[in-house]
Amino acid sequence: MNDVLILEDLAIRTPERMLVDGVSLRLVRGEVTALIGPSGAGKSLCAKAAMGVIDVRPGLVRGSLRLPQHAPGDLFADVVGGDARAHRRLFKTMQPLRGRVLTYAPQSAASALNPGRTLGWQLAMAVRRREVRVPDETATIRDLLEEVGLDAADARALPQELSGGMAQRAALAVALAPAPPIVIADEPETGLDPVTRRNIVELMQGLAADRDTALWLISHNHEIVERIAATVVDLGAR
Repeated sequence: MNDVLILEDLAIRTPERMLVDGVSLRLVRGEVTALIGPSGAGKSLCAKAAMGVIDVRPGLVRGSLRLPQHAPGDLFADVVGGDARAHRRLFKTMQPLRGRVLTYAPQSAASALNPGRTLGWQLAMAVRRREVRVPDETATIRDLLEEVGLDAADARALPQELSGGMAQRAALAVALAPAPPIVIADEPETGLDPVTRRNIVELMQGLAADRDTALWLISHNHEIVERIAATVVDLGAR
């Protein structure tokens, strides 16, 4: 069974309104699964919930979350309809999984990268989260950079010294560094020129297949999604 994440009937609300209502998706190793929809449709909320981060109240009112190969049972079972303490327990329960089983590349590469540390330092910290220690950290970092289309010399750069496209590749490298089975990429094409955007998206598709990683792509770009995603969940069609 290749399913690594199963999210079913997710519903999240504030006292005023429902923010997410009835979202279901499955992530499969080696495939891109896309969650699309207009701004404000709840795409990022769904991803944050899958990482155990629900910071609105009353919050989770319906749904289930399973990571069949990494955690027993339904991770939302004791949280649905619960209070703030239940949501904090979920956050704590999933803490060992974030950054190891699930990693997140945010919409803005700048928010994923520490401006005061070189890219190589940040990659080293991420590589050390792997379940199995690598025999040669320097070689692993060099391979990661090459994999996302960056040079080994870029390891010495600070994030602000990278172009927009390079920074996006760097953020993806950091997300891949722990060798996670699941990578969530939140609108990685935003703010990039058309050629760089196409390169980044095609790079992600290739990495998912080559690494046998489940890639959850959040986007509002239907053209890109239709080209690379095996499965598409459209929040705008609800």
